[in-house]
Amino acid sequence: MPLNENSTFAELPVLDKAAVAIPHYLYATGVSEEFTAFTILAVSAISMVVIGAYATVQQPKTALDPNDDKESPLWDPSDRDGSNLLLKDAESAKDGNVETFGYKTALLMPVVSAGVLFGLDYLIRKYDVSKIVLINYYMTFVSFISAVSSLFLFTSVVARNVGYWLGLKHNSGYFIKRSRVTFSDESDLVLGAYTRIDAKAMDLSKEQLERFENFMWEKNKAHVVRLPKLKTRDQTSALVYDNRLVYIVIYSALFSTVYVFHNPQLWADYNLPTNWIINNLVASFMALNGISFMKVGNVKVAAVLLSALFLYDIYFVFKSTLMLSVATGIDIPVKIVFPRVPDALYSFSEMNSLSYKQVATPSSLLGLGDIVVPGIFAALCLRFDYHLYYKKNQLAFHKLRSIGVPKYFTAVIIAYASSLVVTISVLYIFEHGQPALLYIVPFTLAAAGSTALISREFKELWNYSEELVKYEAEKSKKDKKKNEKATVEKPIEVVATETLYEFEDLTDESDDTFLIDDESTDADADSDISDLETELTNLIRDQDVDVEFVSVEQEADVY
Repeated sequence: MPLNENSTFAELPVLDKAAVAIPHYLYATGVSEEFTAFTILAVSAISMVVIGAYATVQQPKTALDPNDDKESPLWDPSDRDGSNLLLKDAESAKDGNVETFGYKTALLMPVVSAGVLFGLDYLIRKYDVSKIVLINYYMTFVSFISAVSSLFLFTSVVARNVGYWLGLKHNSGYFIKRSRVTFSDESDLVLGAYTRIDAKAMDLSKEQLERFENFMWEKNKAHVVRLPKLKTRDQTSALVYDNRLVYIVIYSALFSTVYVFHNPQLWADYNLPTNWIINNLVASFMALNGISFMKVGNVKVAAVLLSALFLYDIYFVFKSTLMLSVATGIDIPVKIVFPRVPDALYSFSEMNSLSYKQVATPSSLLGLGDIVVPGIFAALCLRFDYHLYYKKNQLAFHKLRSIGVPKYFTAVIIAYASSLVVTISVLYIFEHGQPALLYIVPFTLAAAGSTALISREFKELWNYSEELVKYEAEKSKKDKKKNEKATVEKPIEVVATETLYEFEDLTDESDDTFLIDDESTDADADSDISDLETELTNLIRDQDVDVEFVSVEQEADVY
């Protein structure tokens, strides 16, 4: 049945009824209207930052490998997932490539964001928004990918902790089974699918299986084909997956389908504003993925990124209307929204006879940029806390291991919450939209910096880096040493051996070796040296060369 703003509450689908009814019940509690809306938005934002930050935690360089401690009850197969310390392809192994932001990317972020804003604003002004279907199809695809990634994250956390609480073997490994598909060069096996043939698969003993193979050959000339062991040099690539994949893909596809059915630009029979519950779910998944994948590898780059976006946010809020027009002009899930207080509060039974238009209300919003940007920095601070913990405690890294209260991360989260309070307060005082990053950036940077100063760890924080040191080929190192050696001027060495004395100018490729016969019959070493010095003095005067005298206490004396 087609839905529009004149449809009654009773005619609405379940999710739309919930989206309309929840604000009426929450605002009916008697709690301040402004406090209710702000609390829901702030709690949602902080929760996404915290969850997204912990999703980025991986083995720091200061920790021991998890597989070195497999007997620990904390060990889990997912401990090494996503680790930058595991080089899984030739390019990353060669280049030391780590998927983190660099200075160029940090500086380009505001430029790219501005370009996107200008592009979207142009589409809004030149075309009917309802006809910009391509953007909504793209958002549908993004909702699917984000849901897949987020569900993998949530199911891993749940399985890991439930397995640990129940004392199950390998924790999440008890529920989640991994498999590997290997691609290799093959010239001996015939085309087709293969399964393992052994005594267990055939339900035979080893002797019976051997008799079976002999029988098949003798009577039928048929071979029992056993899969050979793969040689490393024949393997080209591999894919490791687990038994969640199919289910998560199905659930994510269903979730994206629900999003399509509640999108007026994609579903002709749905002529209501996008459901805020579904919008927030999609936006939450996108925010989590943004924090998880947009990693910053060191504090210096993070400071540049936050500062650049700080200026970008100020300009497009105070000096331009682009950001506001795009945020309100296109109904896509790039913001967290919550309905403001309605003109009148109704009970569930009273709403049944009312139209959607009578019970729906406009919404307050918080852009995803105000969540993802501080989330990226908070995640970096959390990983720095893990770095410090394992530096002080030489232990194997486990995701189930508690590191106590992460001081830098906690300080940044408190600063983030405080900056949101200030943002909302200023908004209500001046009744004008505020660039949240105007308060978020200085608050969070100051929190991390002051914590480092108090802990006397500012230098370590400032120099902290997750990037891998790039490998230099041995040839390059040898050439470098050879060049360095060639630039050092070598002095003349004079060698005295028994009664034969010689010295050579090693900086000259010509044969300038001089032999001096010691005609002295004095067995005393001092006498020999005295005679040598006399002849050397005369020779040096004649040859006009520099000599460096050194003493080596070996069988021979060297000058």
